[in-house]
Amino acid sequence: MRTSLMTLFFTGLVILNTGCSSTEPEQKKEARYVKIEEVQPQITANAKTFNAAIEENRKSSVPFRVGGPLEKIFFDEGDFVKKGQILAQLDKRDFKTRLLAAEAQFTQAKGEFERYSQLYEQNKLPANTYEKIKSAYLAAKSNWENASNALSDTRLTAPFSGFVFQKLINNHETIAPGQPVLILIDTNTLEVNFGVPESVVNTLKEGQEVGITVNHHTDNRHSATIHSISHKAGDDRLFHVRLKMKNPDPEIIKPGMTAKAIVAETESKKSSRPVVPTEAIFYSGNQPNVWIFNETNNQVSRRPVTTGLVNDEGMIQIAKGIQPNEKIVTAGVHSLLEGQKVKPLSQNTSF
Repeated sequence: MRTSLMTLFFTGLVILNTGCSSTEPEQKKEARYVKIEEVQPQITANAKTFNAAIEENRKSSVPFRVGGPLEKIFFDEGDFVKKGQILAQLDKRDFKTRLLAAEAQFTQAKGEFERYSQLYEQNKLPANTYEKIKSAYLAAKSNWENASNALSDTRLTAPFSGFVFQKLINNHETIAPGQPVLILIDTNTLEVNFGVPESVVNTLKEGQEVGITVNHHTDNRHSATIHSISHKAGDDRLFHVRLKMKNPDPEIIKPGMTAKAIVAETESKKSSRPVVPTEAIFYSGNQPNVWIFNETNNQVSRRPVTTGLVNDEGMIQIAKGIQPNEKIVTAGVHSLLEGQKVKPLSQNTSF
């Protein structure tokens, strides 16, 4: 009985060992789907960063063209207004009276001019008398037009769409002609200003694109265009550069904020070190490796590599071990064996 039990025990060990040893060949026979990508050299563009200030593109102190008691301002500071909207209204009473008087004088002068014109055409009126009547008519017409315009000018309208930055006067105060009432700013287009040293100024040109990141909102980079470059350095020995930028979100990016202006070199440089996705790296102990894909037999082979720094795009430099244009596995690396056949999910994909 004891001999039979020992025999069964050793028989089970043999069967178990046989099954385990056959697992690896079976895995090698099974072709797995993996992502294959071609190794490319790292392309870097050296960039210089400068501190910048964001300002509104347009700022205007909006005045009445006529004076009088201010009846009402319709908007408060911070309100958005559209071009042509009425911002404020003067008391119209005196202006209506002047218009009625001017209109009466104009109507009378017009009638006289038309009657005397007929007499003049019939040679029944001296030329100098006709010229006096014509001048009186034209003067009355001008006074009527001025009175009509003055009444229209009691309404102050927005010259452009923007925000009310500041109110300069209160309701019911009397203002003089040309006295500003509100300050409007246009934030749909922004102006970004910064200075560059003499070593950089001659590398810039109008129309060149510059990257902008707003401080405290550095997750997004926005595009701006060089609008002008000063031809003389300021007291700080820097040359003033002015950019124009379409505001991507006026609720977040506001005039007065600080930013970084990122000026890239006009020519990019290729690094001798290739880069691969960090997901392509797997470890044997402390040794980093990649799977090299052989297009001839669709098999993979492990190759040790020496890694470098990881860049902002999640790519890791390879200092030694692979060359550009080789194909490697970038997804599914932990389920492969040496010499295993694979099926590429995507061929000829570059990064």
